[in-house]
Amino acid sequence: MNLRVAITAGSERGAAMYAEALGAAAPDLTPCVLHPAYSPAALESELAGAAALLLTGGPDVHPERYGDLPKGTEMEHVLPARDALERWALLHADARSWPVLAICRGMQMLNVHRGGGLLQDIGQKHRDGRAQDEKWRPHHPVEVDSESRLGALISTSRAEVNSRHHQAVDPARLGSGLRVIARCPSDGIVESVEAEGPRFVLGVQWHPENTALAPEPCIEREQAQAIFSGFAAAVRGFAESPAK
Repeated sequence: MNLRVAITAGSERGAAMYAEALGAAAPDLTPCVLHPAYSPAALESELAGAAALLLTGGPDVHPERYGDLPKGTEMEHVLPARDALERWALLHADARSWPVLAICRGMQMLNVHRGGGLLQDIGQKHRDGRAQDEKWRPHHPVEVDSESRLGALISTSRAEVNSRHHQAVDPARLGSGLRVIARCPSDGIVESVEAEGPRFVLGVQWHPENTALAPEPCIEREQAQAIFSGFAAAVRGFAESPAK
């Protein structure tokens, strides 16, 4: 069975590490990249036969998407075409009950898609400035609800994660059907959300795609790989479900 996972990104190159991390966990899954340069017909073609959605990191979501004026968003980098693409992809996924894994900007877009809002600028303390080959290293801890899907996947209630964001999910404007399952203990920043119910819809604010491919064996690499493996298992389960 050829199981396809749609991956949204700003470009083919922008999706490469996410696809590699997913492939390392599940070589039986085939990534198909969706980016704003594609025509609607090409996007429809890429989605044919897909069974899941992976939303990747990237620039800020335009604040008009959640009813705000710019007040901290890095407007010089926003990509309205990508916002529209991911909104369309999420609607497509919801209509089919696909599993969804949303990473960094992806988690923020997931929250916005479900009617939530964002904190436009939390400062620079969550923005690790390491070089690319060091971005897998932990930057701060997160406290995880041990009863959550994420807690079950990584088998811990406290983990160390990498970090490079200046926006965050606004806990006062949480999207419909989402619940907060992890926070940064030092400042309460939302670090993970999941959807209520049995469908696999998981968002993480950090970058497990970096850590899953870490060059050194470590517990953080195992936990990141477990996130991709859990997502892959949900994709297989969805594909095998008679109700899909």
